[in-house]
Amino acid sequence: MKQAVRILALTLSLCLLATLLGCSEPTDTPTDTRTPTPQSLALQESEGRLEVDGKAVGAIYTFEETPYFAVKDLDAVWSLRSAEQDETLMLSVGAESISLRHGASVAQTAEETRISLGAPVLHASDGWYLPVKALELLWGRKLISDGALQRALHLEDGPALSFNGTALERCILCNGVPAVTAAQLSALTTSAKTEKQDGILRLTLRAGDRTLVFLAGKDSAALDGEQIALPIPAWRNGEDWMLPVQATAEALGCTVSADGEAMALLKAEVGTPFWFAGTGFAQTLRIEDTVCCALSELAQALGGSLKPENDGVTLKAPAHSVVFRRGKRTAEADGQTVELPCPAIDADGAWIVPLEPLAEVFGLTRLEDEENRPVYSRMEAKETTVYLNGLETQTYTLPEGGLYVSLDALSRALGGSLVKRVNEATLNVQGKEVTLHGGSATVVEDGAERTLEFPVAADGAMWYAPTELLPAFGLTELKDPDLDQIYYTHIVRHDDLAPGYRVPVLMYHAVSDTLWGVPELFVSPSQLDKQLQAMLDAGYTPITFEDLDHVAEIQKPVLMTFDDGYDDNYSQLFPLLKKYNVKATIFVIAGKVGMQYYLTREQIREMSDSGLVSIQSHTMTHGNLDEMYENELHKEHRDSLYALARMTGKQPFVLCYPSGRSTGTSREITAQYYEYGLLMGGPCYVTGEAPYRICRIYVPRYLTVDELLSRLRNAG
Repeated sequence: MKQAVRILALTLSLCLLATLLGCSEPTDTPTDTRTPTPQSLALQESEGRLEVDGKAVGAIYTFEETPYFAVKDLDAVWSLRSAEQDETLMLSVGAESISLRHGASVAQTAEETRISLGAPVLHASDGWYLPVKALELLWGRKLISDGALQRALHLEDGPALSFNGTALERCILCNGVPAVTAAQLSALTTSAKTEKQDGILRLTLRAGDRTLVFLAGKDSAALDGEQIALPIPAWRNGEDWMLPVQATAEALGCTVSADGEAMALLKAEVGTPFWFAGTGFAQTLRIEDTVCCALSELAQALGGSLKPENDGVTLKAPAHSVVFRRGKRTAEADGQTVELPCPAIDADGAWIVPLEPLAEVFGLTRLEDEENRPVYSRMEAKETTVYLNGLETQTYTLPEGGLYVSLDALSRALGGSLVKRVNEATLNVQGKEVTLHGGSATVVEDGAERTLEFPVAADGAMWYAPTELLPAFGLTELKDPDLDQIYYTHIVRHDDLAPGYRVPVLMYHAVSDTLWGVPELFVSPSQLDKQLQAMLDAGYTPITFEDLDHVAEIQKPVLMTFDDGYDDNYSQLFPLLKKYNVKATIFVIAGKVGMQYYLTREQIREMSDSGLVSIQSHTMTHGNLDEMYENELHKEHRDSLYALARMTGKQPFVLCYPSGRSTGTSREITAQYYEYGLLMGGPCYVTGEAPYRICRIYVPRYLTVDELLSRLRNAG
């Protein structure tokens, strides 16, 4: 806006220069012979009035149809110093001195600069008179006409201006009142239209459902048909308009915050809904990219009340009191000063305040629900990571304690269905139904009540279950000894199985046409493709150990196992499993992950996450368990257990003995870490029998499809 002031000043200077260059009067300009003598001069007082720098000066007079004002009237605005000599007036305003001569239409400055006034200076019997235009030509005032009222506005650089944090051009001061162009306010408006009616220019601004109409030169405007006063008139400035900032912004639904050399226009923009203190969703608003909301909604959510004050409002809630001041970037919370990211604003009596500082005052944490809406909750996020069947899940706690997980995340991890009501939620997982109530430690499991140590927490659409509830859904807890991580995994315990079901177990290794090891351990991808198709055609269903808890519902189950964890299990086997939508188990040597020919961590995680591949343990180093000391056996079992859990987010619960070798001692140690132990050749596995001596059907490289089906029939 400084540029606008400079342009105006430059325009006036050019006009004056052009006038001077075209002036033919000598320095000693004689009195115009047509100009009356002071005794005979008759100035006519008109109905017009003059206002200079925002102050009423006096009447406007006319002489030969030119408007004049009395120099003595300027004393009401400026401190004048004057001296008369030989029909010449020496007039000083501040540091500026001007020489004026009766009858001359040119003024002369102390620097001998001549300025044309366009009309003669007049010395009447009651004093000196200057053409109104002199206010603009001699003292740089901007003349605005409103019918009979002539205004001379003082323009100077104004404060910096911003809208919701975005910098605009600087405004200018008109008689000390900040003003901007209509173009600068375009961010506030949806449309702007200039037109002429009855010979008067008018500007119509629209913002939402508000309509604001200005008339050129008028110190009032019409807001939705109702007149509002303006501190300065709206006026046409070239192709644009100059408008008072505060009056215009407030009429368009903004609040203006002035801070020294800066003015901020604040307007609340609609944001996402939010949940506060477990009470209910409301609409967020954004000011300067800060999440805000209506203070009345917060008061209701907190069970508090609002008390208006002269320039602010007090929010009183149980155990807390917060005072906001209009336009201030601080608040008083329980006697302490709190910094605000944006000012509290009073929008037509409805206060809008930033959420984050209040959440902190009331001990609330900002979370997000399943739809990414902000939730201001008593729950506090924790660094502990929980894996629910491999799903990485954020954990939370309450001020009273307890470790919690989102009920939505739990439902996704278990493939269950979750129904939420006003203060009740029901989670159903494969027929297991648990009903929870917000704030209650009592849950109902399949119709029977159970009391937890910590209550269920609910914040609107966000529900949190204490981790002590997870075993009710068949999840086993494994805490990582070295990392702040806990794995909750669906483990099928061998002593929970329905006994007597025959489940053939097939043993494979590599799946590749490229032989880089013992040939008998390789099956070609094309041959495996044919075997899968043949098994499916024969009615077999490839499953994993995770499916054994409902084996009674599966027709002709078969367990396909692949030892060692070769990388072709990802490149060749995994695509076939996806092609036929069948499952397999891969026994990974945890210490060889990432080595040549072996799976990487990323491949293992991807296959595990697919739900088609169960990653289980083949020990840490593939050493002979029957030759190890007890401490070595513990290390092989324990290290592989945690290594694979970190890769998949799931606790492995099946161990394949390297080369099928085991002893009574090694199997006892296996039983301390795993639910099942697999050998190599032998009879068909029967549920409920010898869980640590499960035998498998070896599938060598050249086994035909018919031979495979025959072995399955004999085993089943």
